[in-house]
Amino acid sequence: MELDFRMQRMLEAAIHAPSGDNCQPWRFQVEHGSKVSVYTVAERAHSFFDFGERGTLLSVGAVLENMRIQAASDGLATDVIYNDGERKDGLQAVVRLRSDPEVFIAPSMVKAMLRRTVNRRPFLPVKVAQKKLLAMCADPVEGVEISIIDRRRHIRQWARLIYLADRIRYSHPVIHEELFSKILFSKEMANKKRMGLEIDRLGAGPAAKSIMSFLQPWERMKRLQKYGIDKLLANQSRSLGLASGALVLVSVKENTRREWIRAGMQMERLWVAAEEQGLCVHPMTVVLFLIQRFREEGVTSFLPEHCTLLEEMDAELKKMTGDGTATMLFRVGTGLRMKGTAVRLPLESFLD
Repeated sequence: MELDFRMQRMLEAAIHAPSGDNCQPWRFQVEHGSKVSVYTVAERAHSFFDFGERGTLLSVGAVLENMRIQAASDGLATDVIYNDGERKDGLQAVVRLRSDPEVFIAPSMVKAMLRRTVNRRPFLPVKVAQKKLLAMCADPVEGVEISIIDRRRHIRQWARLIYLADRIRYSHPVIHEELFSKILFSKEMANKKRMGLEIDRLGAGPAAKSIMSFLQPWERMKRLQKYGIDKLLANQSRSLGLASGALVLVSVKENTRREWIRAGMQMERLWVAAEEQGLCVHPMTVVLFLIQRFREEGVTSFLPEHCTLLEEMDAELKKMTGDGTATMLFRVGTGLRMKGTAVRLPLESFLD
């Protein structure tokens, strides 16, 4: 199919959206040059953390936000119709384009959207300037709550939860197998697959390939747990949480598919604004997704030794988030920037 240049630019922007483990779980159907149906591809998104497809729905929201930004730069407005039910074909939303001379997006925002990437390196543990935080939160999505966490005491509390969650992550066989199946251990592998986690973008330094290759066999990892490998790795994540200028929490009041998509729109809007302000961003959602699964299905999917950790995490999270549903936690700050962005499949891979 030959696309109108503005439609092509919008879809190219859409596939720059973030997704869990860079799985890129979308497909698009273009009709009449001004209507795009956005579908999800379940087999790409399959993950222990994608409970109830919530991680996938966040990525759909990011896709819609990128569409809005790029379309506005071309003088077009986007009207979104959400699919509130769960459909077998994966339809999540329909986007209609219309000319609107009043829409405006600064060119710097479009550039920031295309530069946006995950930065898993330590940041300087100094507060982010209030001016930058205000600029990040200047355009909230209706119905979605943003909480800025920049007091060191509160950051330490969240870092403790990050630590507990990663103790589960590094001692759970299913999560372990999924993680290592998505790591791209070489540039050749990354260029061939075009989706997944590139080894040199994991923030583990020049020894990343050797370390991850050593830890890949589950039986070896299981034996190393006797010596506290899960605690050692979880402490690394805790340290990253502490090495932040601020944490940002995105929450919704209703736990519906539409609200998760809108939370994804807010996530991407904050992320692009942070990039525009010269800030680094690193999502740290393991604790949120583990607890949502625990609250809805109990310990069914966990090991017996995880129960105490889950109960402590659940109790603390209730104190810190109240009645809302926490959908995204990320750290922001100033640090050594990543070069380029993560690999992406070509646009034609997403088109019906």
